[in-house]
Amino acid sequence: MFKKIFVLVIALVFLTSAAYAATTTLTVVGDAGHNMRPFEWYEGDFRELYGVELIQVGVPFGLLYESQRIEFIGETGAYDFMIVYPKFLAEFAANGWLYPLDDFIQEKDPNFDDIIPAYLEFYCKYKGEVFALPYDGDVLSLYYRLDLLENEEEKAAFQDKHGYELKVPETWDEFLDVAEFFTRKAGETLAGEVLNRDFYGTAYYGVKDQLWGWWAAMFASHGGVYFDEETFEPGINSEAAVKATEIMMEFHNYSPPDVLAYGYEELKDVFLEGDCFMVMQWPCIGKKGADPAESRIVGKIGATHVPGVRVNGEVYFRAPMPAGRVLAIAADAEDPWKAYQVIWHLSVVTSLDDVSTHLTGLDPYRFSHFEHPEAYGMFEEIRDAEIYLAGLRQNLENGFPELTLPGTVEYLDTLGVELTNAIVGAKEPQQALDDAASAWRDITNRLGFEAQKAFYVELVEGWREAGLWD
Repeated sequence: MFKKIFVLVIALVFLTSAAYAATTTLTVVGDAGHNMRPFEWYEGDFRELYGVELIQVGVPFGLLYESQRIEFIGETGAYDFMIVYPKFLAEFAANGWLYPLDDFIQEKDPNFDDIIPAYLEFYCKYKGEVFALPYDGDVLSLYYRLDLLENEEEKAAFQDKHGYELKVPETWDEFLDVAEFFTRKAGETLAGEVLNRDFYGTAYYGVKDQLWGWWAAMFASHGGVYFDEETFEPGINSEAAVKATEIMMEFHNYSPPDVLAYGYEELKDVFLEGDCFMVMQWPCIGKKGADPAESRIVGKIGATHVPGVRVNGEVYFRAPMPAGRVLAIAADAEDPWKAYQVIWHLSVVTSLDDVSTHLTGLDPYRFSHFEHPEAYGMFEEIRDAEIYLAGLRQNLENGFPELTLPGTVEYLDTLGVELTNAIVGAKEPQQALDDAASAWRDITNRLGFEAQKAFYVELVEGWREAGLWD
C-alpha cells in the first residue's frame, strides 16, 4: 500500500512539473485601462488551454506608439505581443518588427469571412501579408441628446431663431446652427431648468494624435483626399481642407474652453455627464451611455451618421475611422505560436463578449457582432441595441479610412499640430495647411517618394474595392 501511494505521489509531482515546464511566460503591452480587461478576464483560460502565463504592461493611450517603437529599435525583446493601432502597422511591419501570421492562420483559422473587409484589409495587412488579428473596430458616429431635441420649449425657440425645425443635424451648416443654439452659460435656462454650470453645443477630441479624425469628417465630406494619386502631392491644403478647417474653427467656439486638451476620456465624460448636446465619438460611448454607473443621461441618447454636405438633394457624408486596435506578435517573441493562440482566442472565441459589454472600449468588427443585439445587455430594450448597431453600421458603410502608410503617425501628428495652430488663431487656415503639406513632403522624401506613392496607390485601390473610396 505504501509503495502504491509513493508511486502516485511521484506521478503527481512529475505531472505537475511537466505542466509547469510547458507554461511559457509572455508579455503583452497595450493601452492601459478598459481595453486591457479581456487579458485579465481570460488569463486562466490562456494558462490552461495554451500554456501561457501573461505579464501585462499598460501604457497611456497617447504613448503606446513610442513605448513600442523604442523597445523595437532597442531590440530589447521586452514585448512578445501587443495591442497595435492600425496606423502603426505598416511602419512596424516594414521594419521587420512584427511576426507574419499567414502560416499560423493555416493552422488555426480566425474566420476571416466574418470580419468586415475594411478592418481586415486595412487594419491587419501589410503588402498583402497578415501581421495582426482584429480586436476593436472604430468609426465615428454622431451622438446627441434626444431628450433636448424633443423638448417643446427648445423646439419653439430654435424655430423662432433659425426659421426651420429643430432636428438631428444632417449637414455641417445645420450642425453649427444646433451647436450654437445649445451653447449656454451657467444661470441660463435649458429645457426649463436653470443651469448651474456651462453647457456646450458640442466638443471634440482635441489632442493632436487624433484631432485629424474629427477634422476629417468635414474634410472628406467636402471631397478631400490625403494625396493626389497621380502626383502624390498632399491634399491636406486643398480647398476642401481649408473649408473643413474653417468649420472646425467655428465648431471650436461651441466647445469647452479646454477642448484642445481633450482625449478619449474627457470627450466621453463631457457628454455622459450631461454637459454637452452632441459629440462625434467612437461606438463605445453608445454602450457606456446606457450604463447608470457611467452615464447621467441613460435613455436620453440618440445616434446617427456624422454630418455631411448636401449634393443634388442628397447628403454626402464620410465617417472617419480613427484608431481601432489589432493584436500583433513581435518578431522576436519568446514563443510566437503560443502568442498567436492567445490573440486568436481574443479575436475569435471571446470577441462578441468583449465588444458587447460597456466594461471595455472595444467595438464591433465582425459581421456576427451585428447579428446578436441580444448580447448587448446594457441596453434596457433590445430595440435600443438594434438602433445602436444600425447607426454604427450606417457609418461603417460610409467610412473614411485612416491613413496606414509607413510614417502615418508622423504625418497625422504634424497635421494635428497645424490644425491646432489654425484653431487657436496662431496661423491663417491656408498657411497652417500649407505648412502641414510641406512637412508631409519632407516626410515622404525621407521615407522614399516612389515607395510611399506606390503604397498609397495600392491602399486606394483596396479602399475602392471595399467601397470606401470614390
